[in-house]
Parts: sequence; C-alpha cells; structure tokens
Amino acid sequence: MSLRYRALSVILATIFCVVHPAVGQSRLDDLAIVLPTKTSHKFVFTNKQAAFWYGETARPNSDAFQGYTLYEQHVVRDYQIQLDGRTLDRGSARAVVLFPDRLVRRFGGATETFFFLDSLNALLVRLDVEAPGEVAFWIRWDRIAQGSVWRWEDSPPAALGQLTRMSVQKPRWCSLACWGDLQLATPIQQGQQPGRAPRPEDQPAPIEGLRVTAQPGTLWFALVFGRDSTRTMAQVADLRSHTEQWIQRRARRLERALETAGLTTGDSLLDRAYAWARIAMEDLITHQQGPGIWAGLPWFNNYWGRDSFIAFTGALLCTGQYALARQVLETFARYQDTNPLSKTFGRLPNRIRLNDVIYNTADATPWFVLACERYVQYSGDAQFIERIFPVLKKAMEGAIENAMDEYGLLTHGDAETWMDAVGTEGPWSPRGNRAVEIQVLWLEQLRICADWAEQLGYRDWARQWRLIARRARFAFRSFYWDRLHHRLVDHLNPDNSPDPQIRPNSVFALTLPADTLLTREQQRAVLAELVNQLTYPWGVSSLAQSDPQFHPYHHYPPYYPPDAAYHNGLVWTWLNGPLISALMPANPTLAWQLLREEARQLLKLDAIGSQSELLEAWPRPGNDRPKVSGTVSQAWSLAEFIRNVHQDVLGIHPDALTKKLSFSPHLAEGMRLVRFHFPFLHARITGHYRQENDRFTLELSGYSGTPALNVDLRTAFAGKQVTVHARWQSGSPLRLVLQKQRGGILCRVNGKPHPLEQEMPEPVLDTLRFVQPAMDMSIPAFKGPAYDLIAPADALRQPSRLTRVVFDIADPRGDDRGPTGTYLYPLNPAFEPGIFDGRQVVIRRDDGYYYFQIKLENLVNPGWKPEAGFQLTYLAIALNFGDKAGVRTTRVGQGANFSVPLEYAYNRIIYVGNGYRITDARGRILAEFRPADPSQAIGHVSEKTIRFSVPIEYLSTETLRTAVVLIGGQDDHGGGGLGEFRAVLPEAGEWHGGGGKRPDANPAVYDEIYLRR
Repeated sequence: MSLRYRALSVILATIFCVVHPAVGQSRLDDLAIVLPTKTSHKFVFTNKQAAFWYGETARPNSDAFQGYTLYEQHVVRDYQIQLDGRTLDRGSARAVVLFPDRLVRRFGGATETFFFLDSLNALLVRLDVEAPGEVAFWIRWDRIAQGSVWRWEDSPPAALGQLTRMSVQKPRWCSLACWGDLQLATPIQQGQQPGRAPRPEDQPAPIEGLRVTAQPGTLWFALVFGRDSTRTMAQVADLRSHTEQWIQRRARRLERALETAGLTTGDSLLDRAYAWARIAMEDLITHQQGPGIWAGLPWFNNYWGRDSFIAFTGALLCTGQYALARQVLETFARYQDTNPLSKTFGRLPNRIRLNDVIYNTADATPWFVLACERYVQYSGDAQFIERIFPVLKKAMEGAIENAMDEYGLLTHGDAETWMDAVGTEGPWSPRGNRAVEIQVLWLEQLRICADWAEQLGYRDWARQWRLIARRARFAFRSFYWDRLHHRLVDHLNPDNSPDPQIRPNSVFALTLPADTLLTREQQRAVLAELVNQLTYPWGVSSLAQSDPQFHPYHHYPPYYPPDAAYHNGLVWTWLNGPLISALMPANPTLAWQLLREEARQLLKLDAIGSQSELLEAWPRPGNDRPKVSGTVSQAWSLAEFIRNVHQDVLGIHPDALTKKLSFSPHLAEGMRLVRFHFPFLHARITGHYRQENDRFTLELSGYSGTPALNVDLRTAFAGKQVTVHARWQSGSPLRLVLQKQRGGILCRVNGKPHPLEQEMPEPVLDTLRFVQPAMDMSIPAFKGPAYDLIAPADALRQPSRLTRVVFDIADPRGDDRGPTGTYLYPLNPAFEPGIFDGRQVVIRRDDGYYYFQIKLENLVNPGWKPEAGFQLTYLAIALNFGDKAGVRTTRVGQGANFSVPLEYAYNRIIYVGNGYRITDARGRILAEFRPADPSQAIGHVSEKTIRFSVPIEYLSTETLRTAVVLIGGQDDHGGGGLGEFRAVLPEAGEWHGGGGKRPDANPAVYDEIYLRR
C-alpha cells in the first residue's frame, strides 16, 4: 500500500470513529472523497423538498448563491464556528472529507460535521470538542432577515424568529437551537460584540447565533424553518429527540438507491462516479411543486420542462422509480396551456416556478411525449396511455394549428430551442425557424401520438398524423441534408435557406428516431462531423471553433457578456450523453475515453460528487484543462451519464409491455466481470457479464413473475455480431454462454445448445479524432465590439473639489410610482423599497470628462453579478447639448417604452446597469464601459450612490442644456451584460413590476428627474 493510501486510510478511520462511533461502516462511507485542505471545492446538498445548501469545503462562502436557499429564496449566506474566541478557519482544517450524506472537517481540538436532512427545512451541524470551553455558532443571514423579530423559547431552549420580509406563502418562521454536552446557551444578537450578554432592549434585533459553555463531547446546532411558530418549535423538539433517526433516514434512502440499480465493473473510477451520479441526481428530484426535477443548482432550482424530460430516462426510469416518473409527467400535464386562443395552446411548460409558468420553447412538448412512451416501455403501465392521451391530443392540435408549415415541419422562434439565451439585442444563438432537433422530435411526437391514437380506437386522428409525418419526413430528407458538403444542417432559416453553422444538434437524428431517418453513410458522416469538429477530449462544444461566432470562454470581460458564449462554443456536459450513445457502436475506444473523462469530472471537479452544466471549450493560457462553469450540479448531465452506463455500457433495454429484456453491452477492454442490478416488472433483477478470451457469459436471476420473459442478447464476439433470442422462465436463473470454437461460435442457454444469429459487425469508424483547442487569440470574439470600450481609468475618475458643477438637483422621496402613479415593484424581496427612487443628481464637468453622481433612496447588490457593485436598478440619462451637437430624439430605448418631452430631446443617452453605454440619437452605440470585477464597481451600496465618469469625446464639447434621468428596474435576462429596463405589466409578479395600464409595452420608468438651466 502506498504512503498516500495509508494516510487516506488513517484520515478516514479517524473521522469515521469520531462521527459514527457506534455503527459499522456503510456503503456511503466507502464513497468518501478526501479533499485537499488548501484548495476549496464547491458542494451541494438538498432536502428533496424545496431547500438546498451550496457551500465551500475549505473557505467561507463568498458567491452570492452560496448558503441556504428555501423555496427559491436565499436566506442564509453561511455559518461560522468559534472555539474559545478562535474561528475554526476552514482553510486550516487538518482534513476535509465529503460523504454522500455529510461533510466532515477535522480541526485541532474539534471535528465539525455538516448534515442536510431529508424533508426537513433545516441545516444541522455536529461539533465534537475535545476540551471544555466556550463555543459560538454564528449565522450569516442574507438581507431577507433584516427586520426579523425574535424571542427566546425555554421549551425546548431555542431562539425563535419570524422573517417578516419573507412571503407568507413560504416557511418564514425559524428557530436556532443547540443541545448536547453543554451547560449554558445564550443568543448572540445582531451587532453584539463577543463576550457581551444580550440586554432586554436587544430582543427585537435579529439573532445571529448562539454562545455555548461546552463540555468535552458532542454539541448539535440546528437552524429549522417552518410555516408557523408552533410547528417550527415542534420540529426542533423532534429533531433534538431523534437526531440520529433523522440522519439515518437520509443515509438509508441513499443506500437503497445504490442497491436498486447497483454496478460493479472493476473500474473503480467508473463505479464510484456512477454511485455519486446516482446520489447527486437523487438530490435534484424534489417536491417543491409536486414531484419534479430541479434543472440545476444553484440558480435553476425549479422545474424546466425540456431539462426534466431529457433527464427523465436516466434519472427515473433507469433507476426504477416508475411511480415517481408518472407523478412527474402528471405534474407537467397539469400545467399544459389549455387556452385554445393562446399562441402556445397545447404546449407543455418550458419552466414552472413558484409564481409563474412559461411556455416559450418548442421542444419541451415533444420531449414530454417521448418521455411518456419511455415511461410505458419501462413500467408496463398501459393504462397511462389512455389517461395521458387528452394531453397529447391538445399538444397535437396546438402544434398543427399554430406552428406547422406547409411541408409538415414545426416552426418556432429564434430562441425557442434549448439554445435559448437572449440579450438586450435579441437571441445570442438564433435558430429560427426550424431547428434540426425540433424536426426529429416532432417526427417522434407524430409517431407516438398516431400509434397511441390507433391503439385507443381513434383511427382518423392516427391517419391524419401519419400523413403529416410522411410529409415531414420527406421534407426533412429533402431540406436538411446538404448534398454538397455531405452533412446535416443545423436549422432552416425562414426563407428555407440552410444555415451553415456547425452545431451538435444533428446528434439527435442519430439517437432519437425509432425509424431511421438517415442512410448508414449519412449517419457516419454526421458522426464524423460531431466528433472531428465539435468534440474535445473533455466534451461536446455548442459551436465549432472555426465559426466566427465562436466564444471559447464563458467569462471574458470586457470583450463580451457571458451569454454571448453560452451556446456559442462552450462545452455542454449533457451532450456527451447522446454522443456516447451514437459513438459506442462506431468507435468504442473514443466513447470510453469520453465516458471516463466524465467520471473524472464527477469526482474531481466542482461541485465535487456532481457534474457541472458547462466547461469552457479551451483551457486558459498556461493550463492543461478548461475551467468549469455554469451551474455546479446539472440534472440532465447527471442523468445522461447514468443512462449511458445503463443503456450503452450494460446495454439494458427493457420493454415491460411485451415482457422483453434486450441486452447490447459495450464493455471496456479489461472488464472481466461486471455485476449489476436493475428493477423490472416489480422485481429486482441481478445480472453479470463475464468476459474472457474465448467465452462471453450473461447470467440473470431474480425474476419470479409470469409469463416467461423474452431475452435478447446482441453483442460483438469473436469477430462477429452475435444475436441470441431466449426465454427466461420464472423462478430460475438464466445463463447464456457464447463459446468460441474452431468451427465458429457455440451458444448454450442454461447448459443446452441454443441457436444464434451471426453477421459481420459494422467496421469501426477509425477516422474519428477529438478536436484539439486551436488557442487562437486572434479570433473575432477576442477583438471586442465595433465600438470603443472605455478603460476603467476613464470610467472611474473622481472629480476634484474645483470641478465645475453643471447640475445639482434634489428629487422628492417616494415618487417612484411611474407615470400613472400606480406602479408597484416586482414581488421578489430582492427588489427592496427605494431602489427605483432617485433623490439627487449631480453632474460635473472639466476639460476632459463629465462626472455623474446619482443618489437613490436605496441601492442593493444581491451579488449575482457583483462586478458593477449594484443590481436591479437601471438608469437612462438623456443629455441635450443643443442642435449644434447633432440630431436629437425623444424616444428612449432599452425597453423603456418611454419618450422624454420635446424640450428635453437628447443628442446622447447613457444607459446604466452592469456598467454603462453611450448611444447617440440614431441609436448607434458610441462606447461602453464594462466592469470586469468588483474593483471596477460604479455602484456603492453603502452610500446608495451610482457614480462614474465619461470622457467628453463621447458626449460633446457643447454646453449641456438639459438632462433627464429615468430610473427603473434592471433586467439582464440572467446572462450578464448591461441589461435593459425591466417590464411593467398590469399585475406585479416576482420578476416584473405591476400597475401598468396596458397588457404589455407599458413605460418601464418608475422615477423621472428633469434637469435644465
């Protein structure tokens, strides 16, 4: 045994004995990941309801999304432990170990264990101390806790508070409690200095922690949330009385999950990664709004239709969770757009959040239909077909009425595919109006709905839909195959011209159709392009690096905002799934390289034990591997890895309706014995493959149902593609053996000779090579925009005391009600009162610069995009330098839906959000300042002020005659960049304002400040 593994064993043994002194080692303990103590990694846990923790292993949380989030509301940023006044610095921990159900940090004199519990809205920390002393447990609250009201409860002893700013529909009561080997516990209140006891007048202040006089032994600290005070305190009492039971409930669930669909291949990297993928995927299956799948953490903690149905097979079917799978389908079916007058009639939602449902995607619906068929195949639930068919009928009616063109193809908007990023100038990756994968999915929807219609006796509908399918299939083969370049085009433009961009979406033409769409030669050409043009050793890129729109890095300020790269070059880890499925039969060596790379990412990259949404396409200069980006735990990425192992490695394809099991394994070289378990027809099937030089064995046991099963085995053996059809009788094992002999191949089933079919296998496609990053720093993305980028030194100048004041205007408090006086802020608590209310505008000028200072009633920085120093407030500053300075206009852009009075018509306008942009009256962008990090912030929350400087060359040397400052909400569409004004509708929603008089296109300005000489 190496010294490294001896040290690892000692660390694990020590930690395990401290944390679980009374129980034996479990499968979860075998999966422990020992982490570096000097390099921090990210980790996530959920409670499978509506809460999650996103944290750091070896440093305090710093990202705005890190900490505790409950029902889409960020509540706690972090916690901190002090021992006799000394902070337990996570970066100084002697050991850090992540288990599937806990995180352990070992310090000198203490061991901290962090737990997240199933079903309970709580976090639980165990502290084992070796000596008596004072322990302080601090909570770092987010702004939602401001104004909360607290009191001390004696039974059980705990602090009880109400987060008054949190929605009444959410668990807004919370309790901070401790128990264990202690003598005394007292609350720590906001602003209280260490060592000072709380005073009666402190009681209304938020409680920030507990101070404990501890004995050697174990302390427990818990923060529990509930919907009323009584239930919250009851949950605290229950957790205190049954602490170990709560901990074991999660552990037992995870162990059952691993047993239900277990895997042992002898490849420890693959086995451990598969187990961790199962665990991480389980965490994303939640019950926030009925059963569903969170798309990703930390910011996609809601139900996305497309993501859910792509993840559906790996997350729920391969793992045997059939009842839950049906519930997920029914959850989405309840939210179908059933309004016949709606343009999205029949669609399934793109996203379901607590306060809104949207239908802005063309692919969620066909993915849903495909998920329904797969559910029936895996579960055998034939009754579901009749139950779900009315939903499918509406989906067909809506698509045919609103989206089908004359060729039978499905049309859609530029951003209504999975490549859906939108900025202030429109979609970043426009793919309207007929994307290739949308047509493949549409053909599958037509096939399934026609088959089920006929099965249910609706022959006219079946006939109609098959006629459409025939027409659409002919159009697909006519329009999408580029005969000149021997490739499948990514999408058709509205004028029917094929788009030349090389994107990965053609992979679905290889993996989804039940009836082959392409010839064998065409399939191999498509696969060659996918691998040779788009697939790096670490994953599949969203755009070929030869394309002028290619962006290799996600965050690369100031040259472009993150969403410019989102679907224009970044590697999407979920795409490895369909590519591996297509690649495994054609070039198993490359398929296995990519699968093992995914396994490495799962165990080594953030979030540890899960899989990220994105990787950058190229390594940064000086690095060998690319950076992780996007969400740190992504459902469809995890589910596709699970599905690849289940369907492509083990080759398990069940059809419960026909009582048939098909096996088409692709085992790696050197895998001698592979053991696996999977659920089928209410049984737990145990199987193994044994691979030897001249023999291949499949053995199955565990089936006790009726009637006998049909079992097919199809595998490459002895230079041939071999197929065996067998019957598996209930109650006895099934053993299929292929034996290489001098005269050919002998097959035995349960010891008896059995017929087999042989054919020559498809030749390996050996012309495939993974893409190597070009690392060409002269690509267009790195040249910046066509206009000037203002340097920080020019944007952040401070005026001197002698700088001339052009305007200094005060504005009344409380006039941020819009032009009609009826406007309401968006409902999300991040939109704090006063952030759209201007109080003072000061404009100064010297010979080289204008200086702007806008003071507001309030200013916030949630930290989602921290570089500007503030968020959610958006400004337009219209500047009138007179007719000599050029054309003037009154219309304000960036979604303002507003015109200034004629006498304030402007030559230049400055839009201020995440940086600022200067535009002339014709709408031409003259220059922009894009802050790269918080050191270049223009917003100062502590002063409630936005200030910046502008070189005079971008404005005018003429006298500034008038100015207008317009203030509203900022909306950057989640992708960074400058942003635009946030919409105002008649009714306020979580992310849009209310009080508008029109259904849409209301003025988005809450406050107007007019300045003139």
